[in-house]
Formats: sequence, structure tokens, C-alpha cells
Amino acid sequence: MDKDAFFFKVATALSGCQLVEQELKLYISEALKLAEKCIAGRLPFRLSGKDHENNTLGQLIKVFAKLSDNPALVMELNAFTKERNTLSHRGITRCLDYDGELSFPETTEYEQRLLKIEVDAKRLRIAIHNEANKFRGELYFGQFPDAD
Repeated sequence: MDKDAFFFKVATALSGCQLVEQELKLYISEALKLAEKCIAGRLPFRLSGKDHENNTLGQLIKVFAKLSDNPALVMELNAFTKERNTLSHRGITRCLDYDGELSFPETTEYEQRLLKIEVDAKRLRIAIHNEANKFRGELYFGQFPDAD
């Protein structure tokens, strides 16, 4: 495999990580909207998803942990983040030899890890979505008392 094809494979596999971030941002935004509706003017509430638009994956997980009741999913997300950081920040350089060419043994292991993170990203996206589904009905169809 040539380097360009390898780098494209890396980018494709790691794109799922961005989708996990996006799903966390959506969860946080909707959870804060529900909190705002429940408070209904009884208390100033100025938190929103926009406050977290530029958060890192690690920061998003910390917020998610405070807004969800699924510590097992939080642990999985933290492990996912560590693997994502390794693969995206140090992984490619480990696959190159001293001449800047791909090193076969390292590339083979790296590709296996990329396949796993791609599968994990999809599974985690679905898990976060399902967590949000626990309150989405209430958010969009619930009866909320007026602030009066």
C-alpha cells in the first residue's frame, strides 16, 4: 500500500471519532434544553449546547457524565478517547521508518486498531443516541408548567 492510500484509510477510520463528538454535543444540547424547560423561568438558566461547541472530546465526556446516568458508557468513552488520541497523535509516526516509508509490521497492527476504532465509534454513537432517547420524548412532547 502506498502512503497516500494509507493516510486516506487513517482519515476515514478516524472520521467516526468526530461523529462521536457530534453525538455528544447533540446529547448535551438536548439535555440542557430539557433542563431549561423544566426550570421554566423559576431560576435563571443560561446554559446551552453552544457553550460546548468547541470542547474537546474529553471535555464533552466530562459534561456528558454529569448529564447522564450511565457510568459504564462514560468509561467506554474515556477508553475510546485514549485510543483515539494514540491513533491520531502518535500512530502514523510509528508506522514510518527512518526514511519516511511505511513499515509493514507497524502498519498492519495500526490498520487493525483503525478497524476496531471505526467499529467502536459507530457503537458508541448509537449508545449515546439511545441515552438521549430516554428523555427526548419528554423534551419534545412533555407537559411543562408555566413559570407563573
